[in-house]
Amino acid sequence: MLFSQNSLNPKKMKKLILSAAFALAAFAGYAQTGAAPTTDNRPGGPGCCNFDPACDHAVVLVSLCLENIIEICPPLDILTAKFDSKDDYNDGQELEDFFGHHTSTFSVSSNRNFNVTIKSASPNFLYVGPGGGNTTMPCGTLSYNLASNGTGGTNATPMTWNPLTVAAAPLINNGVHGLNKPFGLKFKADPGWDFAAGSYNLGVILTATQL
Repeated sequence: MLFSQNSLNPKKMKKLILSAAFALAAFAGYAQTGAAPTTDNRPGGPGCCNFDPACDHAVVLVSLCLENIIEICPPLDILTAKFDSKDDYNDGQELEDFFGHHTSTFSVSSNRNFNVTIKSASPNFLYVGPGGGNTTMPCGTLSYNLASNGTGGTNATPMTWNPLTVAAAPLINNGVHGLNKPFGLKFKADPGWDFAAGSYNLGVILTATQL
């Protein structure tokens, strides 16, 4: 485009020169960054506060200490048998609890699998009475029978009458861990005619041991 000297006065020339300079500066900036100018589309334009939801994080360390635990619970502490007839002496008697139950249900609670054993607390019964005869009754006068096993383990003794001994005898092997795993026991006394009248007492120890 050609301009005559009369068509452009000095003021207009100055404006054209400044406009050209600004255009060249913008082009040079674009060439250096390789990106076109962007537009700030945030509400309110450039410099507006950010009202997006904020968040923060906290870390809490939780520590649990679990100890091995096992507990065996008897149904009742005392089982009894009364010998007051010829048949009692001849045949022996199964012991019963206060309610007349012959089977005593024990339970084991354990966080690990377990074994159960049974033994006598002493080699002989403790005698209380007037005497007047043989009062030394061996612990083998009492027999036990594993009547039921709900522990998930295997029977370590036949489900028949087994004489009690002072040595721990296996009762249940590898009972499964958990709460209140049950098993049932029966006890039978067969003293015969060889002992003096009186009260004979014996402790029976059942032991549950974790594997």
